[in-house]
Amino acid sequence: MEINAKNLKDQNQQELVHSLELVSARVLDAIVSTGQLAAAATPEMHSLFSQWVAMISGELLRVAGDNGLIDPAAAADQIGITTETALSLTLALHRQGKIKITSLTVEPGDGKNKDICGCMS
Repeated sequence: MEINAKNLKDQNQQELVHSLELVSARVLDAIVSTGQLAAAATPEMHSLFSQWVAMISGELLRVAGDNGLIDPAAAADQIGITTETALSLTLALHRQGKIKITSLTVEPGDGKNKDICGCMS
């Protein structure tokens, strides 16, 4: 949206309305997705998911090896998951007390929220 000083107040309100529309769409999408997942959450599905998490977590521990280093992107490529999943499972292992995260190295990101699809913008 172009900024026009003559109707700045109207533009700000339009941007707010558009932002609220996007938030509402994301909330609705999350509710629908959660409902669909809940409907499919049979004991068998829960067991299969738990087995998958255990298997992938074991692969992360194997990748860490004796030196204890995990490069999330490299581990993800090696295992066949996304970097975000590798990070989530590494944090889960930490919370479960299976590993202890002692340091993190960070660099600037690309500014994109990995948990939000581009379909809503």
